[in-house]
Amino acid sequence: MLLRGLAGNPSAPAEILIRLTAANIDRSGLARRRDLPAEAAAALATDSDVDVRLGLASNPNLPPTVQVVLAGDADPQVRGRLAEGAEYFTTSGVHGRRIPGPLSREVYEVLARDPEPKVRRALGFNRHLPDDVRAVMLNDSDPRTAAIAAAEWPSAPTDRIGDLLARVTGAFGRQMLLLRLDGPLPAEAAHAMLADLDSAAANEYSMALLGQIAEVVDLDAGLTDRFMASPDFRAAVAANPTLSAEYVADLAHDPDNQVRAAVVARRGLDPALRESIPVDYNDRSSETVGWLLTENLSEQEQLAFARSRHQIFRKTLALRADLSEEVVEILARDESFAVRLFVCERQSNAPGWLLTQIVEQWTSYSRWDMLRHKNFPADAATRLACSDKPHDRAVAAAHPGLSADTLETLLADDDDTVRGRAATNPAVPADRLIELLGSADSVIAAGAAANRVLSVVTMRQMVDQAGL
Repeated sequence: MLLRGLAGNPSAPAEILIRLTAANIDRSGLARRRDLPAEAAAALATDSDVDVRLGLASNPNLPPTVQVVLAGDADPQVRGRLAEGAEYFTTSGVHGRRIPGPLSREVYEVLARDPEPKVRRALGFNRHLPDDVRAVMLNDSDPRTAAIAAAEWPSAPTDRIGDLLARVTGAFGRQMLLLRLDGPLPAEAAHAMLADLDSAAANEYSMALLGQIAEVVDLDAGLTDRFMASPDFRAAVAANPTLSAEYVADLAHDPDNQVRAAVVARRGLDPALRESIPVDYNDRSSETVGWLLTENLSEQEQLAFARSRHQIFRKTLALRADLSEEVVEILARDESFAVRLFVCERQSNAPGWLLTQIVEQWTSYSRWDMLRHKNFPADAATRLACSDKPHDRAVAAAHPGLSADTLETLLADDDDTVRGRAATNPAVPADRLIELLGSADSVIAAGAAANRVLSVVTMRQMVDQAGL
């Protein structure tokens, strides 16, 4: 347990991590470390435990030489995990989602020729797959591989969309492709798909596909009339950027709340018109306005969106990383819980009073991140540490502002998670930390080994004693 805790210590230097690759512990956590040195990664790439190699294949920071080894792994699960390049979560004061960087060119070509279709299918989902490799995969002998390669094309050229859609069979595959479409769907391609859909029995996928077509197609008169005439697709067509201005003005007064919300979210809509449209929002909805996340906004534009009557703009704005103190302060006092939550999850300058408020009401995964936020108050952590709920105490146990007495109380807690996290607290004095390493309680000992203030000298002594 000591060595396993050490493998998770954020301060462990490269020399320690390399030596731990030979330890008789669960090395899968070690394999997933973002700071894993190249020598350690190379050693773990040939580990006999497939779970270790799977963990390594999920690591976004592998050197090309290790990627090549994993691309030839005997287990197709490992090759598939590497091929997909799945998104992962990271925390650095705030919570966020990241996409791994590209694999080496050699690895893409090896995986594209993999004998196992599941591996090639996983490769089709990779966001960085070179266009020429993806184009070859459109002709893959496995129909599903070809469909995924087409549907997941991140920026499929508009002049190829008809060909790409023709290669994808079924409404679901076409839905996937339209999600990746770069630019409007050509009207000709839309008419061809509509003819297919009209000749087949309707189902949930075909209805969803019709909605997507209505939202992204380059509308002509016939398509506009068709979608405007159907209550099921008016909200989708209201979001279409090619919809003419007179229709937009009409839909701004539509009796359907969803239709009005789609008009409000349109890029380039007159700000006065936008603010005049009444919309009711669901505070638990996860919907955001994509273009607002990438738009180059001036300070005044940020302030305008922060004061908008429309929650969806305030919520989306709270996700941006470039907000001023004034904008963050406005959003921190927003009437919507969702907006205030996003401020705490994403803003490095979220105020301590708001972090305290949200942590008291929120129990999801990001609560742990908020407690590590540099602005989270020590007195609020102390109150949580005295809670009668084990989860609250566990969340608070690693906060560096806890007093020595509070830490000792947590180290004697009945709950294993609470004791283990308390032992990782950087406020534990150096001499006390050495005592905890020798604790008969393996949970506490492992937590102490994972404590980031543990000295490198002590770490070396631990691996020396283990014969590594």
